Amino acid sequence: MNQDTEKITHIYRIDRHPIQEMPESIQNRYLEGLACVCYDIADGDPAMGVLFAQWGHSIVGKNVSDKYRKQPIESIKKAISLNRIGFLFFRFKHEFYYDCYYLVESYNANLLPQLNIYLTENGKSMFTKAALAEKQNYFVGGSGEITISEEQKAHRQANLEFKKQRTSRVLVVATVSAGKSTMINALIGYNFNKVRATACTSRLCEIYNKPVNDGISYYTSSNLIYDHDINSHSSDETTKIGLHFKSSLGNTKICLIDTPGVNNSVDQRHWKTTTDAIAGGAYDMILYISNGQYNGTVDERKILEFIYKNSKCPIIFALNQLDRFKSSADDIGIMISDFTKELKSIGFKTPKVFPVSAQFAYLSRLDYLDEDEELELEQLKKRFSKDFYDLPKYIGGYAGDNIGRSGISHIEFEIKKLNQQY
Repeated sequence: MNQDTEKITHIYRIDRHPIQEMPESIQNRYLEGLACVCYDIADGDPAMGVLFAQWGHSIVGKNVSDKYRKQPIESIKKAISLNRIGFLFFRFKHEFYYDCYYLVESYNANLLPQLNIYLTENGKSMFTKAALAEKQNYFVGGSGEITISEEQKAHRQANLEFKKQRTSRVLVVATVSAGKSTMINALIGYNFNKVRATACTSRLCEIYNKPVNDGISYYTSSNLIYDHDINSHSSDETTKIGLHFKSSLGNTKICLIDTPGVNNSVDQRHWKTTTDAIAGGAYDMILYISNGQYNGTVDERKILEFIYKNSKCPIIFALNQLDRFKSSADDIGIMISDFTKELKSIGFKTPKVFPVSAQFAYLSRLDYLDEDEELELEQLKKRFSKDFYDLPKYIGGYAGDNIGRSGISHIEFEIKKLNQQY
């Protein structure tokens, strides 16, 4: 994983920092010293500014991005100087040095030796040299004990452990109106891929899972953006995003690659973008979404034949929009069987077809629904309380709740199972 991707999957905010309980004057002095180090080491790079600003926000609970600027060099020693609060004395040398090393490591670990020199020249005194040496050994030497809060250590450990994992890349493919955007929204738990009647863009969009619920991170051009409010953003803003998936995939290091609908009659670039991605092979599995109402079309067979000829990766077939079926006129079991036969006629040996209602799963996972969404969800709950709409039963599965009955859990389980094979 490259540095850009590591930054969008990074956990930015810490739940509890030792400086949180200090008076505002000490917090400000601490942050000014930290900003001085971060700004100088990164030459004012805005990407480091994002790391600093969110770490600082965790400490004071408000925007501190204005502090990320050229600060007087003496602000470093002021940040770790002795402070008296009531009858107690505090010196935050351990916390300060740790934050300096951790933020620089998160920005670019290759700069840690430079940070050693910088802090030795500008941030060391007879009272702090042992604490500085301890952090140098810990971050650069990779050894030794460290005197620091459990929260700071746990934050770094969570990031490091997640970065060590391999990212499973899932290429999501569908024809227009199969419900691809809704499926992605259901898998991540947000209204992030906007569902629209008009044509989508002809680009790929990579959506990475973050290990915890820590806002959204993404790039616009070369600028790194972070926002704690995920709901105010969409995939229209960028081609590479990091956010925490509110699903059973939340603990999996995974990337969903959204592709354009392949049979868009308005823009032929959609076919080329998606088929180039399929043939390119930069993924570990394909999630193919078929519209249960209209599957078996000429357009669908065309893209399925292309996948069969040009991909060697495992494929998860999702038969979607089954919430629109009627028990009086339709047979879900026959539909699954017919689609499976169609896949076998193309050449797929043992295709796994998963019946699903992405819409029911998506609405069931939203934290906030508008009036129309609340009404639709209540109607779907009534419909899915009937045995006909217990989708997992058609493939020998079990559903324990609304999410389970929607069929999405079985798709997520299959993704995780395939992920463990790599």
